Amino acid sequence: MKKHLTVIYFSACIFCLPLTSYSADSSLEFGLNYFYFDYKEDLVPPHKSTESGWLPGIYFSYDYKRKSSFYTKLYLSYAGGDITYDGSTQDGTPLIIADSRQRFLKLQWDIGYTFPLGKRASLIPFTGYGYRYWERGQNRVTATYTESQEDYSWSYIPVGLRLDYAVNDKWNVGAAFSANFMFNGKMTARDSQVIPGRNDPEFTLGNEVGCYAEIPVRYRISGEWSLVITPWYEYSAIGRSDNVSLTNRGTVIGYAYEPASRTHQYGVNAAVSYAF
Repeated sequence: MKKHLTVIYFSACIFCLPLTSYSADSSLEFGLNYFYFDYKEDLVPPHKSTESGWLPGIYFSYDYKRKSSFYTKLYLSYAGGDITYDGSTQDGTPLIIADSRQRFLKLQWDIGYTFPLGKRASLIPFTGYGYRYWERGQNRVTATYTESQEDYSWSYIPVGLRLDYAVNDKWNVGAAFSANFMFNGKMTARDSQVIPGRNDPEFTLGNEVGCYAEIPVRYRISGEWSLVITPWYEYSAIGRSDNVSLTNRGTVIGYAYEPASRTHQYGVNAAVSYAF
């Protein structure tokens, strides 16, 4: 939540090779993503805290899948840029910041089992572990407001299903959905970086359930190499935190909490994949 004193608290053909039948258990994928980020805190008007805009990023993944065998996938992504903050100060005065800085890191490791559904399709139930880090805002003092960076982090357990279908030797279409069960959420406000003497309050975030869905479409351009386009959507939420003390040179001057919030994200990944 942005709380003001005015301190802001936040959140081409490749060699034209002929296509032949090719099968591999592992693949490496590297690409770019571009997505829309839409965040809103649960506040009573006229107080308001929303952030939205398009952000670029990069990602890497490795997966292993063989029919009637163990499945695993490792995914790592990073994204960052400036979006628009549309909110208010502590007293409810409207405030818009056009260059609200954001940094995101996502790590997820899935494990499951690949069940064959005929010759061309397979179904993969999976679970695993995920970690999210969000660096929200930046430490700065302007003529109209003072802003402190907020660092969010949480873990989650994904529980989902993945479907793969080989249309033919060139095309493969998939779909995946998971429910993400959050735990161990924390947020730290870096107030001491902009207000000498202030503490850096750490909030324990409320656990909520999110979800993720994607539809990867793969086109094989040679035996090992493919192009992959993946539209995706993600919903996440954070529950209201506990109350923590705010101090100035060791003296308690008040209490604060991080309000409940929700985030919608949707975008597309574009990548090159190598199978082996």
